[in-house]
Amino acid sequence: MAFQKIGIMSIGEMGFHWAKLLKSHGVEVLTYDKDRGEVSRKRAENAGVTSVASMNALVKQTELIVSIVVPFAAKKVAAKVAKAAAKAGRKDLLYLDANAISPMTADEISSVLTPAGVHFVDGCIIGGASKMGKGTLVYVSGPEAARMQALETFNIPIRVLGPTTNQASAFKVVYAGLTKGLQGLFCELLMGARKYGLLDEIRAQYEENYPGLLDKVSSSIVGLRIHAGRRAEEMAELKRTFNVQGLNSYMAPGAQKVLQAIAALNLGQGSDDGARQGDLAETLNLFYEKGLLQIKSPGNIS
Repeated sequence: MAFQKIGIMSIGEMGFHWAKLLKSHGVEVLTYDKDRGEVSRKRAENAGVTSVASMNALVKQTELIVSIVVPFAAKKVAAKVAKAAAKAGRKDLLYLDANAISPMTADEISSVLTPAGVHFVDGCIIGGASKMGKGTLVYVSGPEAARMQALETFNIPIRVLGPTTNQASAFKVVYAGLTKGLQGLFCELLMGARKYGLLDEIRAQYEENYPGLLDKVSSSIVGLRIHAGRRAEEMAELKRTFNVQGLNSYMAPGAQKVLQAIAALNLGQGSDDGARQGDLAETLNLFYEKGLLQIKSPGNIS
């Protein structure tokens, strides 16, 4: 049976598009955003989301809570939900963690929610926020994962990976290594091409040899104005995931450094309508003017 009341934590760019899609299918979408910023609260209002007075209220009123937050906040949100669920005596609440976290973090979140009677589903989102309902996929895993297929009623494609709690998170971090790795690599190379006055020429050559590749990454590079810090966190999670399995990770730390450098530029904040501002050319020019990757002391060049 399809869900009628879904809670979303929180209404960021991805949460905004989830909410809009669910609302278009007649779902009542709720959130608790009293501890969120003004932009987030305005975004929720624009998406038609009902803001409840407390986490306890969110837990009592919803059938499913979807967590879509920055990686470092995933455990904190889960802990608040667990506390509220235990207090309310909820034993049938579903919780989908759709964050870019490591499989180890997914296990930790499960260990917090399960004793509180919350049914944990590990999940990940593959695709852009603006493409929710238009091709973006949700992968899930865990004993209760099949129950998420009810979301397909709302044009959210669900792919069940298996019964293991942390499979979806492992899938996400490995996939993110490609997408965020390409973002970091392109930014680094294109800054170098710009320095030599060859930006247009190198882009043309990339297009000739790898048709459509840069175009596929362009929107995500534009999104780095706002989301570079979060993307850097994902690369840290990827490194940790590999290390736990006894594997070295060399590429993820490199991409992480580029993304951290972009985040350090402090280029702005998200819009209250979930839209990304600018195009690739404008974004690259902004990065260049702000001195992205510029060595501060030329004498240190080796």
